[in-house]
Amino acid sequence: MPFRIALSGLNAASADLRVIGNNVANASTTGYKKSRAEFADIFASSSLGTAANAIGAGVRISSVSQQFTQGNVGFTDNNLDLAVSGSGFFVLNDNGVQVYTRAGSMSVDNAGFVVNNQGQQLTAFLADSSGNISNGNSGPLQLDTTDIAPQPTSAVTMGLNLDASDAVPVPPVPTSVVTLAGAGQALDTTVSPVTTNLGNILDSYGSTPSASEIVWTDAGGGVWNAQFRVGGADQGAAVPVTIGTTATVSFAWDPDGGGAQPSQTITMDTTSLTEVSGTGTTLTGSNNGSLQAPFSSSDASTFNSSTALTVYDSQGTAHLATYYFRKTGTPNNWEMYSFVNSTQVDGPDTVTFATNGTISAINGNGAPFTQTIPGFVPTGTTAPSTMNIVNTLTGLTQYGSAFSVNTLSQDGFATGRLRGVDIADTGVVTARFTNGQSRTLGQVALASFPNTQGLRQLGDTSWGETFESGSAVISQPGTGSLGLIESGALEGSNVDLTEQLVGMITAQRNFQANAQVITTADTVTQTIINIR
Repeated sequence: MPFRIALSGLNAASADLRVIGNNVANASTTGYKKSRAEFADIFASSSLGTAANAIGAGVRISSVSQQFTQGNVGFTDNNLDLAVSGSGFFVLNDNGVQVYTRAGSMSVDNAGFVVNNQGQQLTAFLADSSGNISNGNSGPLQLDTTDIAPQPTSAVTMGLNLDASDAVPVPPVPTSVVTLAGAGQALDTTVSPVTTNLGNILDSYGSTPSASEIVWTDAGGGVWNAQFRVGGADQGAAVPVTIGTTATVSFAWDPDGGGAQPSQTITMDTTSLTEVSGTGTTLTGSNNGSLQAPFSSSDASTFNSSTALTVYDSQGTAHLATYYFRKTGTPNNWEMYSFVNSTQVDGPDTVTFATNGTISAINGNGAPFTQTIPGFVPTGTTAPSTMNIVNTLTGLTQYGSAFSVNTLSQDGFATGRLRGVDIADTGVVTARFTNGQSRTLGQVALASFPNTQGLRQLGDTSWGETFESGSAVISQPGTGSLGLIESGALEGSNVDLTEQLVGMITAQRNFQANAQVITTADTVTQTIINIR
């Protein structure tokens, strides 16, 4: 009988060594979970029960249990490498059969499916075309490697501050004499017409006369005649002005613009005037407006501020949209000009602000403060690329601070190709494209079981569902008892080598002790045989 008991001990110690040896062998296996040999004693029994003085019949292995404790997480350079921080298993599709693993070494196969090293496909909750994820729509996660179609710009959103302290743009009048080949030569000089403003010219009764202007006429010999007009009619005689002298010129009119009551004197310093040969342009002015030059996108002195962004047509071709803003003589009013590829496509649009600096109207219309650029074909493109853009200007302000761009965005983009994949800790998979866009593809699914000890080991660090484990409960990471996902990381084996080596020594001693029992029993048997 001692032989049988000792033999059971040898078998148990041998099994313990095999379990420990397997743990040691898989100390570096990704996602491996160590096992532990559990033993039970053996007693002879009968229908009447076990006697109180029963000695026992040895030992047996009652179970080899798996220890699903967390392994160490190491980081990698592959975003598709996944680790579960907490409880849960990745769900894999193995030719229609679901298997479960903690090893998250993933890659992409030639069809774009995310698979593990055995070619089993990773299961996820899939997103629809709008990026919405539903628990009821699960399947293999696939990365679409085809180019995404371009989206034409249809909306631009602006958040700008226009400086309330800016002055109305008044550029200097350019004149010049050019010397060619060393010989002085007078060239025709063209002065661009500008709108001048004499301010609110009031007569002694406080009324505002009709529109006024000063017309300069060359009288020859360095003398120019200055004629003051109100409402298109000359007011008095022209006043001769000699270039290079200082003159005080007086004009007079009555309250209704037709009388002769003197009330206004205009003084002009003519010492800085220079006469050159060429064709002149009459400068006109209105007494009910502002001195303001005609707008020109190429002349920064004719506008106050500008900003630009890239927009896209239906073919995905990029175009530069530039918006110019200039202050007008009307309080709290600005003009906005819209250009695409240096071609004006809209404007001027009048933007009106309230006294507190917030926008109050566009072209006289209130909220929602949108301005539409009607259909146009950008320069250098064909009819299929016609664009229609709605500019939302709700964020425009007029405060007493420098011009600033707070927000400036548009909804178009060019065609794009898959650049990379990001996976959040909640398992949401987002694809990044070369055009700066991103799309939600799905959410990695995790499974939990009522009894993980009941899972059946399938090899390749994967498990299968059994009756003892119960049915898998599949849900999103971070919900219920499920852990979170770490992207660019792998969970290592949870084997502690020090612990296993100590266990190995213990198993070895157990084996030696049981072998000694056999030796002792053999000696006793030999003694009995040798009795005469």
